Amino acid sequence: MYEIYCDGASRSNPGEASVGISILKDSEEIATIKKRIGIATNNVAEYLGLIEALKYCVENNIMEVDIYLDSLLVVQQVNLEYKVKSKKLQEYYNQALDLINKINNIKINHVRREFNKRADQLANQALDEL
Repeated sequence: MYEIYCDGASRSNPGEASVGISILKDSEEIATIKKRIGIATNNVAEYLGLIEALKYCVENNIMEVDIYLDSLLVVQQVNLEYKVKSKKLQEYYNQALDLINKINNIKINHVRREFNKRADQLANQALDEL
């Protein structure tokens, strides 16, 4: 079973932003993604972290996955519990849903920040690497 932890970081809000993603198979990290995404708000960074994780799944034919992120807003929106009111977030929400629909068995879960430390670490490393 695959598990993916993803996070977005923004220094200032908006500010320099990045994403960090840890991909695990059978509880062992098999890949990471960390990259800067330019100037963005924290919510945009969180969405882009999820989108990068979803792209990884589609590109690597991962059809069963549990994804974890610490943004309750993003989790509730993509799980269709909250409406997306922000026009800016709507485009990222649509991208995420398009990718989600390409994966057979996916669960997107909220996790408290202290359980998402590896993804946060990767996102911050991307910001620190100038």
